[in-house]
Amino acid sequence: MLKPALPGFLLGIYLVCCPVSAAADSDAEWFGAVKTSLGDATMDSISTRGIGNGMVIGGQVDGALEDDEVDDWTAGVGVAVGRRFGYWQLAAEYIWRYRTDWDIVTATPSIQTITNVFSNVETNSLMLNLARRGPINEHWSWEAGAGIGWVMNDIDAEYIEREVPGVRPQLAFDDTRSTSDFSYTVFAGVTRELGGPWTLNVRARYIDLGELEAGPFPGRPGRASADHHATEIQFSLERDF
Repeated sequence: MLKPALPGFLLGIYLVCCPVSAAADSDAEWFGAVKTSLGDATMDSISTRGIGNGMVIGGQVDGALEDDEVDDWTAGVGVAVGRRFGYWQLAAEYIWRYRTDWDIVTATPSIQTITNVFSNVETNSLMLNLARRGPINEHWSWEAGAGIGWVMNDIDAEYIEREVPGVRPQLAFDDTRSTSDFSYTVFAGVTRELGGPWTLNVRARYIDLGELEAGPFPGRPGRASADHHATEIQFSLERDF
């Protein structure tokens, strides 16, 4: 099914590539950028199905999560291309992030052990960002903006029932899947002209990275899901054309 962000994204690409009037075209500038980012990724609202039976055994709820929120580092690299119209700019941006660990722990006294779901998450985001810049002084400018788009999460998960010496061996089951979802971002930052066509850009931003899903696993019906988002610092080197 077509994602909600796709029509808007394609319209934005059209507006970037096709000037709406001769006057707008005369004031417009093309630019390209290479980007890198580092931030904190959060997986929250974690829930499970099919892990444990939900009964209270020995004072523990079978299948209960140890934590319903997990944080980890995320890092990414990417590119952008866009146009400037006076103080405004519209840009299409692609970022690849590798990797974020999404690890959960559940108590499963019904099988006398702990059950883990360990996942590595690789994320691709494709965004259409609209930003407004304003001068601070001769070389520095501020900027703020927002964007919409979609994300693809590739999830490599392992379901592990821990060994209990003398009682049961360790069992592990693998699952690999991809999910895609609508995304949005908001950001603010500063830019520094470096001379000639080059500009350095530093942004702080929040980005929604969609929903994560792992499972079911071969031999086990367990599933896990979570909301995925990140707060990042992004550096980019822009060049006008």
